[in-house]
Amino acid sequence: MRELTLKIITCSEVSVGSGEGWGATIDSDIVFDEYGLPYIPARRIKGVLRESGIEVAEMFALSNIDHYFTKKVEILFGERGERDSSPICFGNLYIEDYIVNKSWIQWSIEEYPSLISRDMVLKTFTNIRQQTAIDKDGVAKENSLRTIRVLRRDISFSGVVQVEDGFDIAPICLAVRNLRYMGTSRNRGFGHVCCELCDQSGDRLTDSYLNKEVKDA
Repeated sequence: MRELTLKIITCSEVSVGSGEGWGATIDSDIVFDEYGLPYIPARRIKGVLRESGIEVAEMFALSNIDHYFTKKVEILFGERGERDSSPICFGNLYIEDYIVNKSWIQWSIEEYPSLISRDMVLKTFTNIRQQTAIDKDGVAKENSLRTIRVLRRDISFSGVVQVEDGFDIAPICLAVRNLRYMGTSRNRGFGHVCCELCDQSGDRLTDSYLNKEVKDA
């Protein structure tokens, strides 16, 4: 397996929704661990990058660059409904120094429960925002107010991406290069991200593959 590193930085507030709320106060919450540290689930990453790869394939087709790129995306990410697993495997994306930070937070909560808690840790990385629907007259619709928790900007996440040896990684490189928004409320000012894919030496792969595809067109 070839091991790569995927990095994502939040360039705006981002709502990586968990599909659940938080009691009676938050309607839509983000994903976080038992100590309040946020992370981005592997399944969510694979989904948004698959969509991004399909967008790249459509752009290539319209530009007459690579008519086979759609098939490359399907092969790498796996075709829907297939029993066999795809040749690419994603891990969760965590904040920098996640293991060390988690250990210290666990110790702090156990030793000083009155001074630090999961909620306090979560508030370090997040903000609370409220949204409401507006009717045609510009008035807020009744009972439409929703409260969501969002990641703050400038938070860096990283994780491992494994690809079976021999597979063309151009689709994942270009999908990463194309990904600009993720999460819920992307049409309301949230979700802007910057992404990068690096090899084991730390060299960036995204721009080099983009230049290669355009050059070979």
